[in-house]
Amino acid sequence: MKREERIYIKVPGQQNGEGVLTRYQWDEDGEREGGGGRESGDGRETAVKKTSFEKTSLEKTSHKKPAVIICPGGGYWQVVAREGEPVAREFDRLGCQTFVLSYSVLPDGFPVSLLELAKAVAVVRNRAREWKVDPDRIVVCGFSAGGHLACSLGVFWNREFVWRAIEEKSGEGIRPNGMILDYPVITTGPFAHKKFTERLFAHKGGPTEEDKELVSLEKQVTKDTPKAFIWQTCTDRDVPVENSLLLAMAMSRAGVNVELHIFPDGPHGLSLATGETSGGDPQFENPHSATWTEEAAMWLQKL
Repeated sequence: MKREERIYIKVPGQQNGEGVLTRYQWDEDGEREGGGGRESGDGRETAVKKTSFEKTSLEKTSHKKPAVIICPGGGYWQVVAREGEPVAREFDRLGCQTFVLSYSVLPDGFPVSLLELAKAVAVVRNRAREWKVDPDRIVVCGFSAGGHLACSLGVFWNREFVWRAIEEKSGEGIRPNGMILDYPVITTGPFAHKKFTERLFAHKGGPTEEDKELVSLEKQVTKDTPKAFIWQTCTDRDVPVENSLLLAMAMSRAGVNVELHIFPDGPHGLSLATGETSGGDPQFENPHSATWTEEAAMWLQKL
């Protein structure tokens, strides 16, 4: 059985309503008995992968779990459902407390969604005892443009324009302890996703060169950027793989721990890369790439 709790996130600059942080929980009997299958979004039964370690291995105590705040993609003009709840369910199975942020997109622009994610982290940390969250293991997980959003908090958490705007006393309360970045949009340089900067700054008539520099995140990495787990496919045609490579190199130069997986094939937008999120399109089912959740779980153990 699934349970949901919604928290509304209000920040300065919102034009189109508040962001929504949804906390998800599933009971153990939410998985099918027998073969360990579960229904996909289109009613088909898909196999539930079995981890190589017990679910409770991610819990350092019997009461506290890592929290994963998921930011689906959507090019900053929509929020894609198949990169939200199904991913939350997978991380729930792996032993995490899971949240999905439905953040503001067009007509809202930068930094509205960043402020929403920052406030979401603060909410989870402030309610850590109530929600049985380890406040030192709060991770942001973002897909595509949501990866840009998650990484933005990773590089900007200690900037005054972020923490002061949401009335925090410093950046410490909004600092993510790690980032899981799934085929993320990162750069505004030669390998940029074509439209994301225009959408981020459409509210002001388009980006200036200074704006482009600011949101080219490989240029904003410092020693204070949290560690990251990054994955992408080599054949991604929408967001070139160089986005992940540029970020990983910047983190390495800054002395920040990073784990990077480049899978050999698969389109952009794989999500879990299983039948659960493929929508019936076989190109979005990729058993090799689907191992990213297992690898991310092992990475989470080291936080």
